[in-house]
Amino acid sequence: MLFQTLVSIVALFLSLILLVMGNNLLGTVIALRMELEGYRAGIAGTVLAFFSIGFVLGSLSGIHVIRRVGHIRAFAVFGAVAGAVALLHSIHISVIGWGALRLVLGFCIAGLMLITESWANTRATTETRGKLLATYMVLFYLAASLGQFLIGWGDPATHHLFIVAAILIVVSLIPLSLTRSPAPELEAGERLGILELWRKSELGVAGALFSAIALSAFAAIGPIFAVRSGLDVGQVAAFMGLAILAAMFLQWPIGLLSDFVPRRILILVVIGGSIAAGLVAAWLGDQSILWLYLSVSLFYGLVACIYPLCLALTHDMLVHHQIVPASATMLFSAGLGSVIGPVLGGFSVTWLGPPGLFFLTAAALSLLLLLGIRSSLRERDPTVEEQTHCVGVAPVSTTVILELDPRQEDFEAYQDSHPDPLAAETAADTTAETVETVETAETAVETAVDPVESDDRK
Repeated sequence: MLFQTLVSIVALFLSLILLVMGNNLLGTVIALRMELEGYRAGIAGTVLAFFSIGFVLGSLSGIHVIRRVGHIRAFAVFGAVAGAVALLHSIHISVIGWGALRLVLGFCIAGLMLITESWANTRATTETRGKLLATYMVLFYLAASLGQFLIGWGDPATHHLFIVAAILIVVSLIPLSLTRSPAPELEAGERLGILELWRKSELGVAGALFSAIALSAFAAIGPIFAVRSGLDVGQVAAFMGLAILAAMFLQWPIGLLSDFVPRRILILVVIGGSIAAGLVAAWLGDQSILWLYLSVSLFYGLVACIYPLCLALTHDMLVHHQIVPASATMLFSAGLGSVIGPVLGGFSVTWLGPPGLFFLTAAALSLLLLLGIRSSLRERDPTVEEQTHCVGVAPVSTTVILELDPRQEDFEAYQDSHPDPLAAETAADTTAETVETVETAETAVETAVDPVESDDRK
């Protein structure tokens, strides 16, 4: 039994690594190819943003597809379509065509992530939930980084890298498809109203939105910035890959530090540091490739920490039964930011040149910094002792991954100790109706028996 569990976890993680590698490789190759084809950065950013639109749509409605046809069939369909779409990018090159392909690919990747993350949930226990989530996130960042380094092995002007990306996506179906673990149940999660959540934690909602704008702008337009700054393909691969590795390495120490200091203050410091690092990359990046790598890695690593910190801060401001719905709302807010970021980042580069990418992110993060200062004057911060534990979660995921959050245990404990009054009322009504039905049946039997007894007496 233990061996089967270990095999299923290995298969799950192998599928995740291959899928994320293929998807991240494809996204960067498309950005480079559009730059080689002479498209403006604004147009390229708009095309790339369609992936995020498809991902948001897939996160919201992919569950219904999976329920209709089952996990294995849905996994095969999503993977086959994603692989075919990856190949079609190299066959048909146009703004409208690639926009449509990115939309479909985003929907399929969201569906694949839903299934992968739901299978991860079935492997988790109370004791292993946090460790499994941490392992999942580490492998996610490692795979995303490896996908970037693969760019240096080919030429974006040819179709070879598109084929490699398609192979990785399709092969990712094999490990999970061979597992004998039972298919997990998928339920549509609750979501707290975004305005209601805004009233409870302005910085939480704004942090999810603006950090996603900065992250997605860099992920989509970063390769174009690098090429226009004079980097070759191999250097572009290192430029993107090192930034993602920095995001992985900074998550743990900054998250741990936030458990022992006032969390809002740390968030403001991280935002300020990311703004400074981005401006250094914009102004000094063309003078030294070492300065460029260091500043960009620090920028991306710090920005990637904003979302989990804001998520933890939001949890500090809520009661137990609001935590999971609030987390889903923040993921939705991050999804909106991931749609906006590539478009604004692309047009910033078009109008202001390569440094425009970091001017845009600096503007977005500066607005977030002002909102954070404003919220600190209006909201009561919990004490350090009252703060929840910070958990590293990437905003590029679905609501299913929230089930692995160890803070979910508090929500489940709350549900057990505070049963839903509506459900209790419904159960009471059902019991009353049952009793009334039984009494009616007994009366009918007595009525039917009385005439018979009367005849016997006669």
